[in-house]
Amino acid sequence: METKQLIHLNDFKEALQISANEIKAAFPELLFMDYVGLEPIHQNFRNYDCTPVNTSVFASTGGDGVHYSILEISDLIQPVVMTVPMNAGPSIKSSNRILGANLNEFLSLGYYNGWFPLEQLCYDPEWVLDFYSKENLDADYQTRVGIQFVRKFRTKLGFEPIPLNIQRLKELEDLYFDRLLFEPDVHMQ
Repeated sequence: METKQLIHLNDFKEALQISANEIKAAFPELLFMDYVGLEPIHQNFRNYDCTPVNTSVFASTGGDGVHYSILEISDLIQPVVMTVPMNAGPSIKSSNRILGANLNEFLSLGYYNGWFPLEQLCYDPEWVLDFYSKENLDADYQTRVGIQFVRKFRTKLGFEPIPLNIQRLKELEDLYFDRLLFEPDVHMQ
């Protein structure tokens, strides 16, 4: 994936915090900040058995333990892994998906609709592919605080939209999944 500038984890964290602060200031009555599936990881976050041990967890969706981590291979190749602990299947691949070669590609998937529904790739891939194929232009959806957060966040980091593509997901799996390391007792088939 070509990009103007690679987004690094520190840039991500800073833009996430600034965008959240701007939304909180614009909506002081807000009781809960809707990060649309990119909640910052707190110090008490505990990795799951199915989390690759050679990655750095950087965000969670806020639901069912789903989280995102980065595998740092080189300065340019830093695949983003989504771990869905509740989707325990016959192999570790059931719980893990590689969603981008770097933060730019991963973030671009949520350009219009956020990142929370990505976990549905494990359960209803056809629905997810349809959901991420276009922007949801419904007026009620567009006025949600979470979508306003997405707009601020994407402006700060400058990433462009990329539709979710099953062929690209397969390519990413073929390129990077075997580089992920797991605890010895985790079933790999």
